[in-house]
Amino acid sequence: MAQQQQNITIAAPGFYGINTEDSPLLQDPGYCTLATNCVVDQLGRIGARKAWAEYTTAINVVFTPAPGAATTNYITYSIGTAVVSDVRIVLTTVGVKQIDGSNNELQADYFLCKTIAVGDTFELEEIPLPVLSDPTTLAKAQIVAFNNKAYILSKGNDIVVYDGTTASALSSVVGYLPPQDDTGTIAATISGDTACAAYGRLWVTGVNNEYQTIYYSDLLLPTQWYDGKAVPTDAQNTGGIIDVSQYWPTGRDRIVGIEAHNGFLIVFGRQSILVYTGAAGDPADIGGLTLQDAIPNIGLVSRDATANIGSDLLFVDDSGVRSVGRTIQEKSVPMGDLTYNVRGEITQLISRALDKDEIFLDYWASEGIIVLLFPSGSQAYVMEARAPSPSGGHKITRWTDCRFNRSVYLEVAGQSLVFLAANKDSKGVFQYKSYLQYDNQPYEMHYQSMILNFGQPANFKFLKQIDFTLAATQAPSTAYAGWGYDIGSSTDRSKLFIVDASPAALYNEAEFTEAKFGAQQTTVRRYKINTKGSGENVVIGLRVDIADNSCSLQEINVQTLLGRIN
Repeated sequence: MAQQQQNITIAAPGFYGINTEDSPLLQDPGYCTLATNCVVDQLGRIGARKAWAEYTTAINVVFTPAPGAATTNYITYSIGTAVVSDVRIVLTTVGVKQIDGSNNELQADYFLCKTIAVGDTFELEEIPLPVLSDPTTLAKAQIVAFNNKAYILSKGNDIVVYDGTTASALSSVVGYLPPQDDTGTIAATISGDTACAAYGRLWVTGVNNEYQTIYYSDLLLPTQWYDGKAVPTDAQNTGGIIDVSQYWPTGRDRIVGIEAHNGFLIVFGRQSILVYTGAAGDPADIGGLTLQDAIPNIGLVSRDATANIGSDLLFVDDSGVRSVGRTIQEKSVPMGDLTYNVRGEITQLISRALDKDEIFLDYWASEGIIVLLFPSGSQAYVMEARAPSPSGGHKITRWTDCRFNRSVYLEVAGQSLVFLAANKDSKGVFQYKSYLQYDNQPYEMHYQSMILNFGQPANFKFLKQIDFTLAATQAPSTAYAGWGYDIGSSTDRSKLFIVDASPAALYNEAEFTEAKFGAQQTTVRRYKINTKGSGENVVIGLRVDIADNSCSLQEINVQTLLGRIN
C-alpha cells in the first residue's frame, strides 16, 4: 500500500559542487553530478557564471593579405598586465591566420598588442616588434612585469622589453651584459621562454633551448647577467647561474616552471620539485641560495599551470590541482589535492592533452575562484577558493564553450577586472562580467542532482511535484525542470517554465515605493512543477538559459509518495 505523500527538502542543493569520485548512492545531496556553467556564489548556492562579455571591438594590426585567402582568423594567445612607465596596461600576443576555401592555412602572422581606449570602446593596437628569430613562438609567449617595464619571452627569441613607447630586444638595450666567463660569452642573448620576476631579479630558463640552467639577472638590472670572468666587467654585478641538473631527486628531469612564494624560489620539473631558500639576497653569497627540499614523483604539467593565491601556491600535476604549502617550523612542503572530487576526469583530460602547454591555471581573487582551463576542449574546471567540501576536495563546477586561451586578473582604480584572451570569433579580448555574452546568445546553466533515494532505497518513489526555489535578477528567462528514475540515465523527462526577475530601474532610483521602479532587485520565488512516473531512485535537474539575467538555485522541495518495497 502506498504511504502518505511526503515533503522532502534538499537545502542548498549542489553547494558542495560536482563529485564524480565517490559512490553516487552514498553521497550528501549537497554534491551533484552536473554543475555546468555554474559557480558556487557568495551565499553558497549553485548559480550561473558570468559572461564572456565584449571588451575590445577591433584588432588593429598590419599584415600582407595572402592570395586566395577566404577567411582571416584572429586568435589571442597570451595575455598579461604590467605597470609600464607608471601606467597599468594589458598586453596580448595575437596570431592572424589566413585560410583558403578548403580550410587550408595559407599564412600566419604574429603580433604583440596592447589595449587602448578609442572613445567609449577599447581596441587592440599593434606594438612594432624588433626582428625575431622565430615569430611563431609568440603563440606561447610569457608576459612578465618587472621594474616598470614589460618583458615578453618566447622560445628561441631574445627577450622583448616594452617601456610604454618602444619594444626593443633586450640585447640592444644600453648596458646589456650577456652571460660570460673567461672562456667567452655563454649565451649572446637571453632567449628563454620560462621566467619569474621575484626578489628584485629576473629568473629565466630555456636559454638556447636548455632547461637545466636558470640564469638570474643583477639586482634591479635585467640588462646584466652572469659575469664569471676573473676580472668582472662590473664588480657590483650579482647576476648568476644555477645548474639544477645534479639535484633532481628522480635523477633526470627538466625545468618546466619557476615561481616565488614566501621567500622561496620554487623550481618545478616535470616529475619533481626543487625548493630553494636565500633567493632574496645575493644568491651567490655565503648563506645565499640553498637547496631546501627536493620532492620526487610530482611535478608541473606546463609553465602556465600555476597560480599564486597569496596564502598558497597552486600547480597542476598529472593528477590534478595541488597546493604547495610550507610549515615554518619543519621547513617541509605538504601536498593538497584540490580536485579530489573529479580526479578521474581531470587525470584523463591531462593525459589526453596532445599539447600540455595549453593547460592553464589562474586565480580570480574578486570572484573567489580558481580556474583550470583546457582550451582545445573549450572547457574549464572551476574551484571555489574559500573553503573545501567535506571530502577535502574543493567545491568544483564545470564550464563549457570556454572561448579563451588565457586570462589575467588585475586591480586598478578601485576595480577588480578579469580579461580573457579570446580564441574564437576574432574578438581579441573578452571581459568576465555581467551575464550577457559578446554575441548576445544565451548560454546554459545546468544542474543535476546525485542519485536520490530519500533514505528509503527499497521503496518505489512516485514523484508528484518538484518545487525549485530560485533567486534571479535583471530579466525573465527560460528554464526546464527535469527528473528521471534510472541510475544510469540523466533527467529524461522535463517541463518548461519561466523564471521571473525584476529589471533594473531607470536611473537606479525607486518611484511610487514600488521595487520594480527601484534599484536592481533579486527575485526569490518558488516554482512548482508537476511530475509523474516512478522508480526506486530519483535524479532531479534544472536548466536555465542565461542571457542578461542571473540565476541561483537555493532549495529543492520534492512531493513524493513512497510506495511498496520492491
